[in-house]
Amino acid sequence: MNDYLQDVEWSIPQTFLVFVGGLVGALITTVAVVVAQGDELNIIAFAASFAGQAGGNILVMWILSAWKGTGSLTRDFGLRIEAKHWWGIPAGLALQGAVALVTAPLLRLMFPDGAPQQSIASLTEGTATVTEGILIVLMVGIAAPIVEEMLFRGMLLSRLSRSMSPAWAILVQALVFASIHLLDPSAVAALPGLVIVGAVLGYAAMRTGSLSLPIMLHAGVNLTAVVLLIFGSDLMDWLEQAADPALIRLAGSILG
Repeated sequence: MNDYLQDVEWSIPQTFLVFVGGLVGALITTVAVVVAQGDELNIIAFAASFAGQAGGNILVMWILSAWKGTGSLTRDFGLRIEAKHWWGIPAGLALQGAVALVTAPLLRLMFPDGAPQQSIASLTEGTATVTEGILIVLMVGIAAPIVEEMLFRGMLLSRLSRSMSPAWAILVQALVFASIHLLDPSAVAALPGLVIVGAVLGYAAMRTGSLSLPIMLHAGVNLTAVVLLIFGSDLMDWLEQAADPALIRLAGSILG
């Protein structure tokens, strides 16, 4: 594997600080939107929360980079997107489908009465406008992959790889990546799949020595989930009309 180390050796507390910055940013923007709308959580509030989280993460990274690093998000956190890795997006789609098939038997054992629905799923079911759909794609399909790769692979994996073997570093960061999603308790059903995805993304980062491919893969995974969340019911209706049991099973597994 390539030497996967950023120019700056970030500490675990600094990595945690970036994560907390995202939480604070998400809280501030969500409260602001809900108060302004005088309404309950909806797609707009969700998009604002995601934007606030990404903004909070980037702000703390920028401060750390200026304070302890080189001032470059590329050199300090590995931010790099290269056109040659475009194939990572369709590969991410395939990864999402493969993970759904692999974890489906385990989920049936864990949740015989059906897996709990994540909060994001209940919100996206109410997506009614093109603007709302675009907001979800921008936040979940583009912003989240970039920021999360900088945090989990650019900072955490880079730090872990200095103190343990590549295999252990990949496993530990994958477990942390999956566990963080439990901020939404209903995401427990997604944990097995998130561990697998996190491990694949970590391996891609270690293998290429760059975040470019992991970002593309992550975007493919997230975009697949977004499309299924927004158009899932219509897709299932189409598959039933097509009467292909294999496709129906695959889509059902991905949709949980």
